[in-house]
Amino acid sequence: MSTSDPNRPSVDETPDASATSPAPGSPAPTPSAATTPAGAPTTSTTPTTATTPTSGTTSEPSTDTGRHAVVRPAPTPPPEPDAARTETFTPASAAPASAAPTSPATAAPAPGPATTAQPATSTPPSAPRTDGDETLFPAPNAPRSTSFGAHVLGAILGLLLAPAGVGLVLVGQARILEAQVDGWDASTEVLGIVLVSIGLLLLGLVALLGIWSAAVPIAGGTLLTAVGGFYLFAPSVARAQTLAVLDDTGWRLTVTQVTVAGTSGTLLVAGFLVLLVGVVAAVARRRGVHLGEFRERHRV
Repeated sequence: MSTSDPNRPSVDETPDASATSPAPGSPAPTPSAATTPAGAPTTSTTPTTATTPTSGTTSEPSTDTGRHAVVRPAPTPPPEPDAARTETFTPASAAPASAAPTSPATAAPAPGPATTAQPATSTPPSAPRTDGDETLFPAPNAPRSTSFGAHVLGAILGLLLAPAGVGLVLVGQARILEAQVDGWDASTEVLGIVLVSIGLLLLGLVALLGIWSAAVPIAGGTLLTAVGGFYLFAPSVARAQTLAVLDDTGWRLTVTQVTVAGTSGTLLVAGFLVLLVGVVAAVARRRGVHLGEFRERHRV
């Protein structure tokens, strides 16, 4: 007959064998409440023995409380796991400390390629564009457009430089012809040669200024073409008007030779060539603008 309370189950609480078995020569122990009721399965491998009650043990609750007080401290050894954790944690903390120099060394190159990879991916699309830009637009900067005031100034320069250049050419040619009036000989007119050279330089300057503004050669060429056509198609009227304005005893022969050169078509040829240079410059500029716009629209 068990003295323990049948309504109080023992949940995996098996009394220690050393506690239940009495030592030889010692009095019999008090009855333990660790006996399980009949029919209840036991999870412990130690066989349960029913203790015979002794006469004089009636305080069963005190025995249970003592048993529980003995068993509960057993599963609470937290210091040892903490000590083990501290022991395992110290090598773990020491291991990253030793690996700390190597991990930044490996991590430092990682951002480097990542940052360089971004420009590398952005350069391939721009590389063909730079090549195309160099092919389509060789100049690094776009040319400056000419304003309306620059065109007006160019027209004024053309009206001044072109007649001056043609006039010097005609005067120099007249002096050369004057030296050869009496007969052909080996003499040369140095002043006439110099005047012709200066006139050619002025006409060349008018043509070059067409790069800046096509109004320079267009204005000068238009004036020379009109005057040359008048001298060519109305020579008598042109000669009379010229001698009336420039009638002088010292320059009469020179003026006559200039009039002859003008009425022979020299003035018209020079004026037409200068005008043609201006037209070509204007058309080339306009075509360049259209070509640049077309290439910009169809840029790959």
